[in-house]
Amino acid sequence: MAPRRRSNTGFIGVRQRAAGHFAAEITAGGVRVWLGTFYTKEAAARAYDVAAWRFGRSRHELNFPEVRSLTEAESLSTEPLLRSEGEAQRFRDGQRRIDTTEADEQFMAQWRRDHPGDVAATRAFWKEKQTEREEGGKAGRRADRRGVRQRRGVNRGENDERWFQYLSSTASEDTPSEDEDFEY
Repeated sequence: MAPRRRSNTGFIGVRQRAAGHFAAEITAGGVRVWLGTFYTKEAAARAYDVAAWRFGRSRHELNFPEVRSLTEAESLSTEPLLRSEGEAQRFRDGQRRIDTTEADEQFMAQWRRDHPGDVAATRAFWKEKQTEREEGGKAGRRADRRGVRQRRGVNRGENDERWFQYLSSTASEDTPSEDEDFEY
C-alpha cells in the first residue's frame, strides 16, 4: 500500500484551521474521528500518531515513525485545546469511538485465532458463492433475462463480494504465524 498523502501542513491527518490552530483527525472503520485542535502542527501530528498506534497502523502511516511504542507516543503527545463544551464533547466521543474500535479489533483477532475452523469454513462458503455467481446458475440467468434484479434494485453479488473480500482481508492480516508473539 502506498503511503498516505500528507496535507499542506506536511503531516498525515493534520490540517490548519482559519484561526491558525491545527486540527487532527483519523479515519477508523469508515468514520472520521476528530482528535482535537492544537497550537502547533507537530502536537496535532503526535495526537494522530497516538490514535494510529492504537489502531495498529503500520509505521508508514505515522508522522513520526521513529517512535517505537504506543507508550512513547502517548508520552510525547499533548492534550488538545478544548475551548468550548461542544469541542470537549466531540473529543470525548472520538476517544470513546477509538476505544470501542480498538476493543472490537482485538476481540475479532482473538476470535479468529481461537476458531480457525470457522474462519476457514466461512472463507470456503464465500468462495463457493463467488464461484456460483461467476458461473451463473439457471435461476440467476432466468432472473437476469426477466430483469428481476434490476426491478428490485438489488444486486446480491455486490454484497456477497464485499463481505468475502472484507473477511478475507481481515482474517489474513490477523492470523499469526506460529513463531509470532502479539502484544496488546
